[in-house]
Amino acid sequence: MQENDRSQIGRRGVVKGIGGLAALSMSNATFATAQAAMDSPLQSDPHTADTYRSIVDAIVPRTPQLEDELGPEHVPGGIDVELEKFLIWDFNHFQEIRAEMVTEKDDLLESTLSSDSGPEMPRSLFEVTVDTTGLGSDLDALLDLADISLLDLDLDGEALEEHLTFGPIERFEIGFADLDDAAEGVAEFDLVVETANETVHRVLQNYPYAALFTLVFDLAAAEFVALGKNEDPVSPNEQFPGGGTFTRLSREDRLRCLWTIIDGGVIDRLDDLLSPLVPDAGILKYVVMAVNGLHGFGYYTEWSGYGDTKTNTPNEREMQTEPGAVQSHQQSGYPGPAPGYAADWRHAVPGGFSDPKAKNLNLPDDLTGDDVIDGIGGDT
Repeated sequence: MQENDRSQIGRRGVVKGIGGLAALSMSNATFATAQAAMDSPLQSDPHTADTYRSIVDAIVPRTPQLEDELGPEHVPGGIDVELEKFLIWDFNHFQEIRAEMVTEKDDLLESTLSSDSGPEMPRSLFEVTVDTTGLGSDLDALLDLADISLLDLDLDGEALEEHLTFGPIERFEIGFADLDDAAEGVAEFDLVVETANETVHRVLQNYPYAALFTLVFDLAAAEFVALGKNEDPVSPNEQFPGGGTFTRLSREDRLRCLWTIIDGGVIDRLDDLLSPLVPDAGILKYVVMAVNGLHGFGYYTEWSGYGDTKTNTPNEREMQTEPGAVQSHQQSGYPGPAPGYAADWRHAVPGGFSDPKAKNLNLPDDLTGDDVIDGIGGDT
C-alpha cells in the first residue's frame, strides 16, 4: 500500500499561527502546550492530535516513580515517543475504499430491486459534515446530522447536551476528493477541520477514521458523564487543549469511558447519533480493542527509533537510532537483533525471565517453527 497522505502538497488550508493558538488558549491552555499539540509532522488537526495524546497518556503514562528502582529508561511514557502518531497513522490506513465500489444511493437501490446487486456501497456512507455553528450546541449539530430531535433520544438529552463538546471544532467534514462515475482505484478523501481561527485540510488515501473516531470518543464521554459514571471531576485539561469532552476526563475515567464502548451498551444507547457519523457503528468495539493493542505494538517495538520516517509506509521507514538505544529496548534490555535474542520475552510475562544464551541451547539441526523447546516459554 502506497502512502498517499498528501498533507504536505495538498493541504490548501493553513494553521494560522498565533490566531489558532489564541483559540486554543480559551480552554486554559498555555501557548507552549498548544504549540506542542499543533506541531506535528503528521499534520493532524489539534482536536485529533490531543484526543489521541490523552489516550496514550492514560494507557502508557510517564512513570517517574520507577526511576530510582529501575532506572531512567523506565520513566518515558507513550507521549514521549509520540505514540499518538502511531495510532493516527494506523487508523488512517485501516480501510481501503475503492472508487468502483462506491455508488449513489439511488443506483444502489435500483440494482438491489433488479436482483443485480453487487458489492457496491452508497457514497453517503463515507460523507460526513458536522457544523457546530449556529445550531446552539455541539449536540444540536449531531441531531441535525442524524435528522432527529432531542425528544427522540432514549436518554437524558439535556444532560448529554450539557457535557458534550468537540472543543475548538466548528466544522468537521469528510468527503470524496474528485470522485466521479468513471473513477477506479483507491479513493481519496478530503478531511477538513475548522476552528474559529484555523482550517486544516488534508487529502488522504483511505478513509480518515482517526479524526472521525475522536468525535465518537467525545460523544461517549459526554454520555459517560451524563450517566454519572465518572469517578473524578471533569474539567478542561491544559495538557490537551485541542480536545473535547473525552480529554477532560481524568486519566482513569478515560479508560473507564473507553471500556463502556466495549461492554457498557454505549453503541446501543447512542446508535441514532453514532450511525450517521461512522460507516458501521459495530466496528467501534474493535476500535477500542485496537487502541489498547496498538500501544503495545508501537511502544514496545523499534517504531520510535524510526525518527522522522516513523509515519512513512513501513517500506520507507529507516532506523535512525541504534537498536539498543531505542527507548523500549533500553527498558527491556533488548540490544536489537542479535544471537540469542530471537524474541524479546522479558517484558511479555510478569516477572519475566532471562533469555538463555544461544550457545547453551541444545537445538536440533532440523528445528522448525512448530517445534517446542523445553525450558523456553514455560513448562511446555
